[in-house]
Amino acid sequence: MRRTIGFTLIGIGAFMLAGFVLARFYIAPTLIGAPTEFYQVTRLQADGASYFDAGRATPRTGATVTATNTIRSDVKAREGGVAVWDSTTVVEDTANGVTIELQKQRLAFDRRTGRLTNCCGAAVEGDKSVRQSGIGLFWPVEAEKKDLQLFDARTMRAWPIVFAGEERHDGVRAYRFVQRVPDTKIPGRLPALPPELLGLPKGGAAVPVDRYQRSDTTYWIDPRTGAPIDQHRHVVSTVRPQQGGPGSLLVADLDLKMTPESRKLLLDKSDDGAAKIRLLKTIVPLTLLGAGLLALAAGLALTTGASRLPRHRGGSGGSAAPAGR
Repeated sequence: MRRTIGFTLIGIGAFMLAGFVLARFYIAPTLIGAPTEFYQVTRLQADGASYFDAGRATPRTGATVTATNTIRSDVKAREGGVAVWDSTTVVEDTANGVTIELQKQRLAFDRRTGRLTNCCGAAVEGDKSVRQSGIGLFWPVEAEKKDLQLFDARTMRAWPIVFAGEERHDGVRAYRFVQRVPDTKIPGRLPALPPELLGLPKGGAAVPVDRYQRSDTTYWIDPRTGAPIDQHRHVVSTVRPQQGGPGSLLVADLDLKMTPESRKLLLDKSDDGAAKIRLLKTIVPLTLLGAGLLALAAGLALTTGASRLPRHRGGSGGSAAPAGR
Protein backbone atom coordinates (compact mmCIF):
# COMPACT_ATOMS: atom_id res chain seq x y z
CA MET A 1 0.00 0.00 0.00
CA ARG A 2 2.84 2.37 0.88
CA ARG A 3 4.51 1.68 -2.46
CA THR A 4 1.26 2.36 -4.33
CA ILE A 5 0.78 5.70 -2.59
CA GLY A 6 4.44 6.53 -3.15
CA PHE A 7 4.31 5.87 -6.87
CA THR A 8 1.10 7.90 -7.10
CA LEU A 9 2.78 10.87 -5.39
CA ILE A 10 5.79 10.56 -7.68
CA GLY A 11 3.47 10.72 -10.69
CA ILE A 12 1.66 13.75 -9.27
CA GLY A 13 5.00 15.44 -8.53
CA ALA A 14 6.32 14.81 -12.03
CA PHE A 15 3.07 16.17 -13.48
CA MET A 16 3.33 19.36 -11.39
CA LEU A 17 6.99 19.86 -12.34
CA ALA A 18 6.02 19.57 -15.98
CA GLY A 19 3.25 22.08 -15.28
CA PHE A 20 5.83 24.45 -13.78
CA VAL A 21 7.95 24.33 -16.95
CA LEU A 22 4.87 24.77 -19.14
CA ALA A 23 3.46 27.65 -17.09
CA ARG A 24 6.75 29.54 -16.76
CA PHE A 25 8.22 29.13 -20.21
CA TYR A 26 5.21 28.71 -22.50
CA ILE A 27 1.90 29.83 -21.00
CA ALA A 28 3.21 33.04 -19.38
CA PRO A 29 5.02 34.33 -22.51
CA THR A 30 1.97 33.44 -24.61
CA LEU A 31 -0.58 35.20 -22.40
CA ILE A 32 1.46 38.24 -21.37
CA GLY A 33 1.08 40.94 -24.02
CA ALA A 34 -1.15 43.67 -25.39
CA PRO A 35 -4.84 42.96 -24.94
CA THR A 36 -6.68 42.25 -28.16
CA GLU A 37 -9.88 43.60 -26.60
CA PHE A 38 -9.08 47.11 -25.44
CA TYR A 39 -10.78 50.48 -24.94
CA GLN A 40 -9.20 53.55 -23.36
CA VAL A 41 -9.73 57.31 -23.26
CA THR A 42 -6.98 59.65 -22.00
CA ARG A 43 -6.62 63.43 -22.04
CA LEU A 44 -3.79 65.91 -22.16
CA GLN A 45 -4.37 69.60 -21.44
CA ALA A 46 -2.46 72.74 -22.39
CA ASP A 47 -3.06 75.95 -20.45
CA GLY A 48 -2.06 79.29 -21.95
CA ALA A 49 -1.97 77.74 -25.43
CA SER A 50 -1.69 79.61 -28.72
CA TYR A 51 -3.25 78.47 -31.99
CA PHE A 52 -4.77 79.74 -35.23
CA ASP A 53 -8.57 79.59 -35.38
CA ALA A 54 -9.03 78.65 -39.05
CA GLY A 55 -12.82 79.07 -38.94
CA ARG A 56 -12.56 82.70 -37.86
CA ALA A 57 -9.17 83.30 -39.52
CA THR A 58 -7.75 84.73 -36.31
CA PRO A 59 -5.00 83.75 -33.87
CA ARG A 60 -5.91 82.89 -30.27
CA THR A 61 -3.69 83.08 -27.21
CA GLY A 62 -4.08 82.14 -23.57
CA ALA A 63 -6.50 79.33 -24.44
CA THR A 64 -7.08 76.02 -22.67
CA VAL A 65 -6.71 73.21 -25.20
CA THR A 66 -7.37 69.51 -24.64
CA ALA A 67 -6.16 66.56 -26.68
CA THR A 68 -8.46 63.57 -26.15
CA ASN A 69 -7.15 60.23 -27.35
CA THR A 70 -9.51 57.28 -27.78
CA ILE A 71 -8.18 53.79 -28.51
CA ARG A 72 -10.41 50.93 -29.64
CA SER A 73 -9.17 47.47 -30.52
CA ASP A 74 -10.36 45.65 -33.63
CA VAL A 75 -10.67 42.06 -32.45
CA LYS A 76 -11.77 40.68 -35.82
CA ALA A 77 -8.70 42.09 -37.60
CA ARG A 78 -6.07 40.52 -35.33
CA GLU A 79 -3.72 37.91 -36.77
CA GLY A 80 -1.89 35.44 -34.53
CA GLY A 81 0.34 37.42 -32.19
CA VAL A 82 -0.60 40.75 -33.80
CA ALA A 83 -3.07 43.17 -32.17
CA VAL A 84 -4.90 45.91 -34.07
CA TRP A 85 -5.88 49.22 -32.45
CA ASP A 86 -7.63 52.27 -33.88
CA SER A 87 -6.58 55.59 -32.37
CA THR A 88 -8.40 58.93 -32.71
CA THR A 89 -7.12 62.17 -31.17
CA VAL A 90 -9.25 65.30 -31.08
CA VAL A 91 -7.42 68.54 -30.26
CA GLU A 92 -9.90 71.26 -29.32
CA ASP A 93 -10.58 74.48 -27.50
CA THR A 94 -13.92 73.59 -25.94
CA ALA A 95 -14.43 77.03 -24.36
CA ASN A 96 -14.48 78.66 -27.80
CA GLY A 97 -15.98 75.69 -29.63
CA VAL A 98 -12.95 75.22 -31.91
CA THR A 99 -11.66 71.89 -33.18
CA ILE A 100 -7.99 72.53 -33.92
CA GLU A 101 -7.08 69.14 -35.30
CA LEU A 102 -8.37 65.58 -35.75
CA GLN A 103 -5.79 62.79 -35.99
CA LYS A 104 -6.50 59.16 -36.92
CA GLN A 105 -4.18 56.17 -36.90
CA ARG A 106 -4.68 52.42 -37.25
CA LEU A 107 -1.87 50.35 -35.72
CA ALA A 108 -1.01 46.67 -36.09
CA PHE A 109 1.75 45.47 -33.76
CA ASP A 110 3.32 42.49 -32.04
CA ARG A 111 1.47 41.91 -28.78
CA ARG A 112 4.65 41.38 -26.78
CA THR A 113 7.36 43.54 -28.35
CA GLY A 114 5.09 46.38 -29.53
CA ARG A 115 6.84 46.38 -32.93
CA LEU A 116 4.63 47.91 -35.62
CA THR A 117 3.80 45.94 -38.73
CA ASN A 118 2.00 46.98 -41.88
CA CYS A 119 -0.76 44.39 -42.03
CA CYS A 120 -4.42 44.39 -41.12
CA GLY A 121 -5.25 47.75 -42.73
CA ALA A 122 -2.64 49.75 -40.79
CA ALA A 123 -2.84 53.39 -41.88
CA VAL A 124 -2.26 57.01 -40.91
CA GLU A 125 -5.10 59.40 -41.75
CA GLY A 126 -6.55 56.61 -43.88
CA ASP A 127 -3.38 56.31 -45.98
CA LYS A 128 -2.36 52.63 -46.04
CA SER A 129 0.79 53.40 -48.03
CA VAL A 130 2.44 54.91 -44.92
CA ARG A 131 5.07 52.48 -43.65
CA GLN A 132 4.84 52.42 -39.87
CA SER A 133 7.93 51.23 -37.98
CA GLY A 134 9.38 51.11 -34.49
CA ILE A 135 6.86 51.03 -31.65
CA GLY A 136 3.61 52.96 -31.40
CA LEU A 137 0.99 53.26 -28.67
CA PHE A 138 1.97 49.95 -27.04
CA TRP A 139 5.45 49.59 -25.55
CA PRO A 140 7.42 46.36 -25.04
CA VAL A 141 6.10 44.35 -22.09
CA GLU A 142 9.54 44.03 -20.55
CA ALA A 143 10.74 47.64 -20.44
CA GLU A 144 14.51 48.05 -20.67
CA LYS A 145 16.85 50.97 -20.10
CA LYS A 146 17.69 51.37 -23.76
CA ASP A 147 16.83 53.69 -26.63
CA LEU A 148 14.02 52.78 -29.02
CA GLN A 149 12.40 54.04 -32.21
CA LEU A 150 8.93 55.54 -31.66
CA PHE A 151 6.63 56.24 -34.62
CA ASP A 152 5.30 59.81 -34.89
CA ALA A 153 1.98 59.90 -36.74
CA ARG A 154 2.21 63.59 -37.69
CA THR A 155 5.56 63.36 -39.47
CA MET A 156 4.73 59.77 -40.53
CA ARG A 157 8.07 58.29 -39.54
CA ALA A 158 9.88 56.82 -36.53
CA TRP A 159 12.28 58.92 -34.44
CA PRO A 160 14.68 57.90 -31.66
CA ILE A 161 13.30 57.94 -28.14
CA VAL A 162 16.08 58.04 -25.57
CA PHE A 163 16.19 56.50 -22.10
CA ALA A 164 16.76 59.51 -19.83
CA GLY A 165 16.85 58.00 -16.35
CA GLU A 166 14.95 56.26 -13.59
CA GLU A 167 12.88 58.18 -11.05
CA ARG A 168 9.88 58.06 -8.72
CA HIS A 169 6.81 59.34 -10.52
CA ASP A 170 3.39 59.44 -8.87
CA GLY A 171 4.84 57.18 -6.19
CA VAL A 172 5.98 54.54 -8.68
CA ARG A 173 9.46 53.65 -9.91
CA ALA A 174 9.41 54.70 -13.58
CA TYR A 175 11.70 54.88 -16.59
CA ARG A 176 11.76 58.28 -18.29
CA PHE A 177 12.10 58.40 -22.07
CA VAL A 178 12.44 61.56 -24.18
CA GLN A 179 11.75 61.99 -27.89
CA ARG A 180 12.70 65.16 -29.77
CA VAL A 181 11.28 65.52 -33.27
CA PRO A 182 13.03 68.34 -35.16
CA ASP A 183 11.22 70.86 -37.32
CA THR A 184 9.88 68.59 -40.07
CA LYS A 185 7.62 69.16 -43.05
CA ILE A 186 4.29 67.42 -42.67
CA PRO A 187 3.24 65.36 -45.71
CA GLY A 188 0.13 66.58 -47.53
CA ARG A 189 -1.12 69.51 -49.57
CA LEU A 190 -2.46 72.75 -48.09
CA PRO A 191 -4.44 75.50 -49.82
CA ALA A 192 -2.56 78.68 -50.67
CA LEU A 193 -2.96 81.41 -48.04
CA PRO A 194 -3.46 85.17 -48.32
CA PRO A 195 -0.07 86.83 -47.73
CA GLU A 196 -1.33 88.87 -44.77
CA LEU A 197 -1.90 85.64 -42.78
CA LEU A 198 1.82 84.98 -43.12
CA GLY A 199 2.70 88.48 -41.94
CA LEU A 200 3.37 89.68 -45.48
CA PRO A 201 1.95 92.84 -47.15
CA LYS A 202 -1.67 92.66 -48.27
CA GLY A 203 -2.74 92.66 -51.86
CA GLY A 204 -0.38 90.05 -53.21
CA ALA A 205 -1.24 86.69 -54.71
CA ALA A 206 -2.10 83.75 -52.47
CA VAL A 207 1.05 82.03 -51.25
CA PRO A 208 1.58 78.23 -51.61
CA VAL A 209 2.53 76.90 -48.19
CA ASP A 210 3.80 73.83 -46.35
CA ARG A 211 3.22 72.85 -42.75
CA TYR A 212 6.06 72.11 -40.32
CA GLN A 213 5.99 70.64 -36.84
CA ARG A 214 8.44 70.00 -34.03
CA SER A 215 7.81 68.34 -30.70
CA ASP A 216 9.43 67.37 -27.41
CA THR A 217 7.72 64.49 -25.64
CA THR A 218 8.50 62.82 -22.33
CA TYR A 219 7.03 59.45 -21.38
CA TRP A 220 7.13 57.79 -17.97
CA ILE A 221 7.05 53.99 -18.32
CA ASP A 222 6.23 51.45 -15.60
CA PRO A 223 9.04 48.86 -15.87
CA ARG A 224 6.79 46.18 -14.36
CA THR A 225 4.52 46.21 -17.42
CA GLY A 226 6.12 48.46 -20.03
CA ALA A 227 2.98 50.64 -19.87
CA PRO A 228 3.09 54.46 -20.13
CA ILE A 229 1.76 56.03 -16.93
CA ASP A 230 2.27 59.71 -17.85
CA GLN A 231 3.11 61.93 -20.79
CA HIS A 232 4.21 65.54 -21.35
CA ARG A 233 4.21 66.83 -24.93
CA HIS A 234 5.19 70.25 -26.28
CA VAL A 235 4.19 70.76 -29.91
CA VAL A 236 4.88 73.75 -32.16
CA SER A 237 3.32 73.77 -35.63
CA THR A 238 3.80 76.47 -38.28
CA VAL A 239 2.93 77.19 -41.91
CA ARG A 240 5.58 78.66 -44.21
CA PRO A 241 5.87 79.61 -47.89
CA GLN A 242 6.87 76.69 -50.09
CA GLN A 243 9.51 78.75 -51.85
CA GLY A 244 11.15 79.82 -48.60
CA GLY A 245 11.75 83.43 -47.73
CA PRO A 246 9.95 85.56 -45.14
CA GLY A 247 6.56 84.93 -43.67
CA SER A 248 5.07 82.28 -41.39
CA LEU A 249 1.88 81.47 -39.49
CA LEU A 250 1.78 79.87 -36.06
CA VAL A 251 -0.76 77.05 -36.28
CA ALA A 252 -0.35 75.81 -32.70
CA ASP A 253 1.95 76.11 -29.70
CA LEU A 254 0.69 73.59 -27.15
CA ASP A 255 2.35 72.50 -23.91
CA LEU A 256 0.24 69.42 -23.24
CA LYS A 257 0.28 67.61 -19.89
CA MET A 258 -1.74 64.57 -18.95
CA THR A 259 -4.67 65.29 -16.65
CA PRO A 260 -4.58 63.81 -13.11
CA GLU A 261 -7.62 61.65 -13.95
CA SER A 262 -5.85 60.11 -16.95
CA ARG A 263 -2.64 59.55 -14.97
CA LYS A 264 -4.62 57.69 -12.30
CA LEU A 265 -6.39 55.62 -14.96
CA LEU A 266 -3.10 54.56 -16.54
CA LEU A 267 -1.45 53.79 -13.20
CA ASP A 268 -4.43 51.71 -12.05
CA LYS A 269 -4.32 49.74 -15.30
CA SER A 270 -0.59 49.23 -14.94
CA ASP A 271 -0.98 48.04 -11.34
CA ASP A 272 -3.60 45.53 -12.51
CA GLY A 273 -1.36 44.38 -15.34
CA ALA A 274 1.61 43.99 -12.99
CA ALA A 275 -0.46 41.80 -10.66
CA LYS A 276 -1.50 39.57 -13.57
CA ILE A 277 2.07 39.31 -14.85
CA ARG A 278 3.31 38.38 -11.36
CA LEU A 279 0.58 35.73 -11.10
CA LEU A 280 1.50 34.19 -14.47
CA LYS A 281 5.29 34.48 -14.22
CA THR A 282 5.89 33.88 -10.50
CA ILE A 283 3.01 32.76 -8.28
CA VAL A 284 1.53 29.99 -10.43
CA PRO A 285 4.88 28.51 -11.58
CA LEU A 286 6.41 28.60 -8.09
CA THR A 287 3.30 27.03 -6.57
CA LEU A 288 3.50 24.20 -9.08
CA LEU A 289 7.25 23.85 -8.49
CA GLY A 290 6.91 23.74 -4.70
CA ALA A 291 3.97 21.33 -4.71
CA GLY A 292 5.67 19.14 -7.29
CA LEU A 293 8.91 18.88 -5.31
CA LEU A 294 7.02 18.06 -2.09
CA ALA A 295 4.95 15.37 -3.79
CA LEU A 296 8.05 13.91 -5.44
CA ALA A 297 9.99 13.88 -2.15
CA ALA A 298 7.09 12.29 -0.27
CA GLY A 299 6.65 9.67 -2.99
CA LEU A 300 10.33 8.77 -3.00
CA ALA A 301 10.34 8.53 0.79
CA LEU A 302 7.39 6.13 0.78
CA THR A 303 8.71 3.88 -1.99
CA THR A 304 12.22 3.81 -0.57
CA GLY A 305 10.95 3.16 2.93
CA ALA A 306 8.63 0.42 1.72
CA SER A 307 11.48 -1.40 -0.01
CA ARG A 308 13.52 -1.42 3.22
CA LEU A 309 10.82 -2.93 5.48
CA PRO A 310 11.79 -6.44 6.83
CA ARG A 311 9.83 -9.32 5.35
CA HIS A 312 7.77 -11.52 7.80
CA ARG A 313 8.84 -15.18 7.85
CA GLY A 314 6.24 -17.82 8.88
CA GLY A 315 6.85 -21.22 10.91
CA SER A 316 8.37 -24.34 9.24
CA GLY A 317 5.36 -26.68 9.80
CA GLY A 318 2.81 -24.65 8.00
CA SER A 319 -0.47 -24.21 9.94
CA ALA A 320 -0.62 -24.92 13.65
CA ALA A 321 -2.14 -28.28 14.63
CA PRO A 322 -5.60 -28.15 16.17
CA ALA A 323 -5.81 -28.59 19.91
CA GLY A 324 -6.64 -32.02 21.20
CA ARG A 325 -10.15 -32.92 22.10
